Amino acid sequence: DVLACAVRLFAPGSRMAMLGFAGGGMVGAMRAIGCKQQVEGVDLWPGGFELFREVARDWRGVVRFHPEDAVAWMRRQRSLFDVIVEDLSVPLDGDVVKPKASWVDLPPLMRRRVKKSGVVISNLLPTPGISWEELIAACRVGPGLVVEFESYYNRVLIQGRSVGRARTCGGRLRRLMRLLGSDLTDGIRLRTLQDAH
Repeated sequence: DVLACAVRLFAPGSRMAMLGFAGGGMVGAMRAIGCKQQVEGVDLWPGGFELFREVARDWRGVVRFHPEDAVAWMRRQRSLFDVIVEDLSVPLDGDVVKPKASWVDLPPLMRRRVKKSGVVISNLLPTPGISWEELIAACRVGPGLVVEFESYYNRVLIQGRSVGRARTCGGRLRRLMRLLGSDLTDGIRLRTLQDAH
């Protein structure tokens, strides 16, 4: 819900890369709140897109799927994106964590492939061997904010010149989440990223 609402609020342009498409659940929330972006979905699991295609036939909009590694795919891109959503995860000991590519390879690639007016949105997960602050610092590509949850362990990093400070955009994000009918609306906290690039 937070990822979809962040796209609606901060990324008005039409070109979107979704790294970690999985079953495309985020697309449903995006379309429900009026997002019209053309989605380039990237994931190593093509089965998720097949399921999405069956379920979302009538409302999915323009969604192209690329069954490949996100880093390799991003390296080949020559056009800039209005929004890049990074939602990669890998299984580890019965849980899911961020792959190392999310904080080593992808941040510099995303910085080069997003428009100056664009937004990068990352879904961060607790990952062994790297603290929250180290993970956030490694994933930095510009100014923005962090969304934290009362009932979930993940954090969402929203970065871009249009994002603004937590104090000014927190209310807008919550209003849109209420419109979407999100159960998470009252359980989020926002903080502005310090020392932005």
